[in-house]
Amino acid sequence: MSDRDTIKVLAVVKRAVDAAPGTKRDLETAMGIGHGRINDLFDGRLELRARHMTGLARYLKVPAADFFSVALAESEQVAPNRLAEWIDPNPPPPFQRKQAAPSGTADDMRTMIREEVTAALAAKK
Repeated sequence: MSDRDTIKVLAVVKRAVDAAPGTKRDLETAMGIGHGRINDLFDGRLELRARHMTGLARYLKVPAADFFSVALAESEQVAPNRLAEWIDPNPPPPFQRKQAAPSGTADDMRTMIREEVTAALAAKK
């Protein structure tokens, strides 16, 4: 992320902090920042991290992605792709074997079951 984009995101975080209910101490706790250090974030003495933003998002009960959506709205409008197009947002659990739905005759099913049982027994030996 460019410095310019970082400044935009940090400005949105500051606006959210200023608008948030509760005390600065509550916000610092939620963001995982030491008490009395929230201003260090905005003057550059403390680096903004993803955990700070996700903590603030949980505190505000908003999606963490909103910080980027608001700060980088221009970039989002011209972006030709979405991340979900590049990665599967809901991958299957690891090591889950997908099996095709059985089709065919009863004899085919018996053969398939026999092969599976034989393979399982061979694997135990």
